[in-house]
Amino acid sequence: MKRNLAIIVGLVAMAAMLNVTPGSAAVSQKVRKACERQAALVLPALRAGEKEAYIANCLANATATRR
Repeated sequence: MKRNLAIIVGLVAMAAMLNVTPGSAAVSQKVRKACERQAALVLPALRAGEKEAYIANCLANATATRR
């Protein structure tokens, strides 16, 4: 019986997590494009992983200052 209860609780928790809007959805396309343009202008040119990290940091900064 305890195992069934644990499974039910786990499924309910997963369903609740799926209903939560991810933080990236709060960022507008305008902000995302601006961060991508900024990343493209960085010299020396960023590698793919560095560019992704730069954009993620830019989005985090933009989201933090909007509140």
